[in-house]
Amino acid sequence: MAAPSTPPAAAQEKLSLQALPAGNVPPAKSLNFPWSTPDNWGSRSQIEGTFRELLDVQGNRDDLWNDESQASGKVGSFADRNPLLLKVGAKLAGIGDTDEQVEQLQAFRATREKQWGAPTTQLPLDQLKDGELFATQKALTLTRMERHPATVSEGFVKAAGKVNGVEIAPRDVFWQRFQPTGTPNGKMVVMSPGFQQTGRNFHEQVQLLSAQGYDVMTLDHQWSGQTKGGKDGGLDRGYGVARDVAAVAAFAAQELAKDYGDHPDKELLLLGTSMGGGPGVLGALTLNDQGLIDLEGPAMPKGLHAVLQGPFLETTPSVLNKGLGLGSKIPLANQIPTPAMGLPVLTSDDQAAQKLAQGAVMEDVRARLQAMGSASADVQEILKLIAAGKGPQGHIHIIHSQGDPLANPARSEWLSQHLPHAQLEMLPGDDHVLEQGVATQTQAVIALQNLP
Repeated sequence: MAAPSTPPAAAQEKLSLQALPAGNVPPAKSLNFPWSTPDNWGSRSQIEGTFRELLDVQGNRDDLWNDESQASGKVGSFADRNPLLLKVGAKLAGIGDTDEQVEQLQAFRATREKQWGAPTTQLPLDQLKDGELFATQKALTLTRMERHPATVSEGFVKAAGKVNGVEIAPRDVFWQRFQPTGTPNGKMVVMSPGFQQTGRNFHEQVQLLSAQGYDVMTLDHQWSGQTKGGKDGGLDRGYGVARDVAAVAAFAAQELAKDYGDHPDKELLLLGTSMGGGPGVLGALTLNDQGLIDLEGPAMPKGLHAVLQGPFLETTPSVLNKGLGLGSKIPLANQIPTPAMGLPVLTSDDQAAQKLAQGAVMEDVRARLQAMGSASADVQEILKLIAAGKGPQGHIHIIHSQGDPLANPARSEWLSQHLPHAQLEMLPGDDHVLEQGVATQTQAVIALQNLP
């Protein structure tokens, strides 16, 4: 088997943050931008959020901000768990401190790259949105994960082609690949995020899977992150989500064949969450197995197995969701890329809610009301195929919370009844964000392990 490339043994050793006293690195040259931000560093709130991430990585490393002088796992106030309030607070807190914060973030990354003997990313930073910010955030992630840059690569897949006869505008879909930290088991998992999420929201599940020997590839959808060709906070249609998943799955299949070609257990698996699970993974599997996805390039393999976390097939009936649905039909207003507001509240797990809000601040996640209903028509076509017995041919494990406030769990029940190889795992509680909850994030890992 041609194993994925790995760094030298010495470079794989855990790098202690105790070897990183601030005084060891000369401060970067003063940039003098207290009221603005430097090129390729994003917004002031993003810099402030990334600086808080630095303090956590150098502190108790519990992935929660502002508790470094307290016991690990201390959750903040409601303002720390709401993405809009946290963003506003971070923007105000960063006034006048941007210059010093960027200097410290630059120094941190420079020190890590010197210790690693390699740059944080092999991609030219001018190919990335806010490239300096991205590279610094990745350096923090690598440190938190205790990984060498050679074990986490990234790039773009050209996604182009028709779905069910409909031409979808091309995109350059961003992916990140995490090599296994445990003994490689020959299996690669493609992870498809939900709306207002990026691949970075899934680092905890990535680590759990990596330890079990899985090779993991995450992607950014058109609405957030590094993918090029979409609109911030927007969604073209359900078929567009399915097409992009199919393109990344086709690319992942090539990587799998190249690196695990003679592994007896070689297999490609999919894991989709919310919008990335409903029209994304379920849509890609259904349409591709019926020959209805025509990619410009390698084809996605057929008959793949998958796990769906809270798949979004329709909204949970509620007054708030109905109001958001009506708002999605208001011309012009529905196109405004507003910062993530935390509505509806997606989880009662305070730690998960705070991590979700922190990620939204660091990546300046936005949402357009039009996205609320943009996938509906295509999802209905996908469900019609399933109802007619033309669904995915592989095994599907569905995980859903019985009180999910956004994605209607009744649709997951319907789905499990209409797929011949489906299993439904209904969890107690009212969480939509399963991937960042300590009590729920392991369910998908177990489900992937138990797929046939």
